[in-house]
Amino acid sequence: MPFKLRMLTYKKSLIFIFVTVILISFCRFCHAAEAARYDIEVKLDTVTHNIFATQNVSFTNNSDTQIKDIYFHIYPHRRYTKKEIRFIYRFAGYFKINPFPDGFQAGDLKVESALSGNKSLSFGEEGEDKTILKVALDEPLDPGQTKEIKLVFSVDIPHAYGRFGWHKGIISLNRWYPLLSVLDKNGWHNYPYYIYHHPYFSEAAYYNLKITLPKEEVVAATGIVKNETLNADGTKTIEMETEFPVRDFALGISREYLLHSQTYGKLTVKSYYLKGDQKRAEQAASFAIGLLKNHSGLFGEYPYSEFNIVANYLGYGGDQSSCLVFIDTRVYKLPSFLERYFDFLISHETGHQWFYNMIGSDEYKEMFLDEGMNSFWLLNYLEDKYGKDAKVMLLPKFLKPFIPNFSFRDSTALRYIYMANNGMDRPVLGELSSFREPSSIFALAYGKGAAIVDMLRAQLGQETFDRVIKRYTQEFRFKNTSLFDFIKICNEESGQDLNWFFDQWLKTSKTCDFAVKKVSGDSVGIENRGSLEMPVKIKITFQDGEEIVKSWDGKSKNLDIPTDNKKVKLVEVDPDNAISLDLDKTNNYWPKNLFFEPVPLYFFGHEMPIVLPKNSINTVAGPGTGGSSLGVASSVQKPFGPIVRLSSLYDFNGKGLDSTLGFELPGLFKKQTILGFELFNYDSNRDKNDVSGGKLYFRRELWPASYGLFDANDHVTFYLIRNQKFDKSGGLNAKENTNNLRYRKKDEAILGFTGSFGRYGPYQDPDYGFKFTPCQEFAGHFLGGSEYFWRTSAELSNYYLIIPGKENKLASRIKAGWGGSADKRLFQLGGFEGLRGYDSKAIEGSRMLLGSLEYRFPLKRDLKLYFIDNIFCLDKIQMVGFFDAGKAWFSDFSDTDFKKDVGIGLRMHVNLISFLEKAVVRFDAARPINDSKEDTHFWFGINQTF
Repeated sequence: MPFKLRMLTYKKSLIFIFVTVILISFCRFCHAAEAARYDIEVKLDTVTHNIFATQNVSFTNNSDTQIKDIYFHIYPHRRYTKKEIRFIYRFAGYFKINPFPDGFQAGDLKVESALSGNKSLSFGEEGEDKTILKVALDEPLDPGQTKEIKLVFSVDIPHAYGRFGWHKGIISLNRWYPLLSVLDKNGWHNYPYYIYHHPYFSEAAYYNLKITLPKEEVVAATGIVKNETLNADGTKTIEMETEFPVRDFALGISREYLLHSQTYGKLTVKSYYLKGDQKRAEQAASFAIGLLKNHSGLFGEYPYSEFNIVANYLGYGGDQSSCLVFIDTRVYKLPSFLERYFDFLISHETGHQWFYNMIGSDEYKEMFLDEGMNSFWLLNYLEDKYGKDAKVMLLPKFLKPFIPNFSFRDSTALRYIYMANNGMDRPVLGELSSFREPSSIFALAYGKGAAIVDMLRAQLGQETFDRVIKRYTQEFRFKNTSLFDFIKICNEESGQDLNWFFDQWLKTSKTCDFAVKKVSGDSVGIENRGSLEMPVKIKITFQDGEEIVKSWDGKSKNLDIPTDNKKVKLVEVDPDNAISLDLDKTNNYWPKNLFFEPVPLYFFGHEMPIVLPKNSINTVAGPGTGGSSLGVASSVQKPFGPIVRLSSLYDFNGKGLDSTLGFELPGLFKKQTILGFELFNYDSNRDKNDVSGGKLYFRRELWPASYGLFDANDHVTFYLIRNQKFDKSGGLNAKENTNNLRYRKKDEAILGFTGSFGRYGPYQDPDYGFKFTPCQEFAGHFLGGSEYFWRTSAELSNYYLIIPGKENKLASRIKAGWGGSADKRLFQLGGFEGLRGYDSKAIEGSRMLLGSLEYRFPLKRDLKLYFIDNIFCLDKIQMVGFFDAGKAWFSDFSDTDFKKDVGIGLRMHVNLISFLEKAVVRFDAARPINDSKEDTHFWFGINQTF
């Protein structure tokens, strides 16, 4: 063959090989984007709450390796340990519900068979929680090849609140069918089903669903209805499909649903609601359209023709699915002054149509890409809509001076700052199961995550940031993304290596805290007190009006800026607030910012850091009240730091002036600790009643969060008191249980220890568990004390659900105390918290034994009687029958007889501000047994007896 011909043939061969490689690569790229397809046929029994279904899944091997097995998530098959069940009940207090009205139920998903064509396939359950279904293929599946798998399965729907369950006529189905695991270059992502939040990671897929159910049922679903047929047996069959790929297929089903629809262009928003909630349903549709319109302009058009907002008994604010969001029925009952908060909840869940549905991510390990990104864009949307630093509450003019308000922006970062100041910070990234306590997810993935995106924008500049987001939301539309992908786009668009930024903020618990260290005649000193390195600006203003701005990379601990002996007027670190997660903004200024706010009525709400400026030392003062007292009260505090309280109130009953000075230092040793003291002087102008005293206390929380304002968190407290009773410290939810102890409150100096330890739930009316409260006190001749004694006591309460579904419960309490000297009156058993058939001082001694039984059962449930703009809701009336028995004695146990009483009580279970808090208003009437000298006693209070 001639040389030229050989060369020509060689070139053609090279071209052929080159083209072939390109085509193969292109084909591989094509099948990498090929979505799975689900064809599901369902029969739903709404009486037994069972599903019988067949599912055909068309799966393409989009990986670059051959596979022999296919994996599915079967979430309803989750198996729970006793420890997990108890914690579910306990954490339910965070949402103010009992999640299992008939007792704990998990439901189930059972796969009956797996087929490929006519061939049976072997299958089995895997995973530590048995939520992974492994199906062995009859032959290996090569890259690019497609396989169709048929699964026959049944589902048992539990009677439970949540995204999967039924309650009071509403069935909620989220991830109720076998759902393909994600297969990528890292293999199969067979994550366990963590019991909280969204432990999900799925590919976008197409769905066809055919469901047969009673004809009266209204169905809200991810797909759009293509056909509906009435059947002769009183059922109907609905055929639905998805127009574009979605992450999951969810259903909300109820014959009680009413529907409000609104349109925006080609989009129809369907708002499903219950009777009485039409106004809120209309608002929900309007709020969703506002968010969809906004995000379509930012990230590309919302492609689907329908979006559904579905009211259900979720048990918390909202939950996202594809083209559908669940909203808890209680959210529709928010007071009118929380209309913006309603907007927040609707818009947050709607925003997940981008940052979850269209742009998928690994929610089990990288929640930041979902929740952090969504929260950032939601905050921007709300501030564009309502104004910069928009306030959450819409208060009437006459109430604005009385009720402290806060902004959406404040609430974004402050939960994280509180956690970091109290030693509870941790990396944002990590497996869901690695979070010690579920509510911390909101502070870190949501709050801190949104602030990190905000700081990223400051680092990149608006123009570059916009390019990053445009690429990110377009390139990964209907695909799965990862943090690696996002960082890669940031680096490419900015021309920088930003790995340092993401590594520090997302993968470590390092903190940021810049401060003005000194201002001298010739220089300004800036200090990096944190462990995290961030570039920061420093602005110096001189007395002559000249300004200079310096940039510092923050990599060293200190920076000195020469001032050429000019007189400095003002120093500002981070003047543009580009670093929103700087832990202490007060030290960013020289001189310190000082803020004073006079208020028409001083109360504890004015002390909360969320309602005060974060960059100043804050003073609040105004008229104060307390019982029969009136006077002046004030406080000075550093946000999340020390607070000083000062008040002087005149007691009209005691005709005395009560003056108090208090101090608290939270976050001591960067832990959940409070060190505080309080000094008081009560001057009644009558010598025998003049008294002064105080308390010193150290409290350590043993659990990251309390789940209610009226619930005592697990903790220990050490205290020193003089001439008073130690009953509370550190806020509303920190009340100490020092009941049944007798205090003279004069010439008494006491060292003590107490605390609270419990595993019970749900708050506030436990079905199960225990609570233990110890106390030890020593009184002596110090600080002017004339009394000497010691005493120890312990109380154990237990809770039992007697009849599941009927809410019949038994609560028991036993309390014992021992003290010396034997002739001292150290305990008193009568009264509201003890023997309710006797006055508080009727039964006293140096030793005591007390026991109580209460049988609690509902008289009327689900009342839903709302008052005062839905601020109060009478939800349930509970009847209580009780028996108390106890005795107090001095040296000889046989000196006194046991006192006994029986009684009945009413418990009014009240929801406060919809789902935000609960209280139990308590009425008791008790009659002593075999004691004719005592009359029937009546008591009133808040919350259960024990």
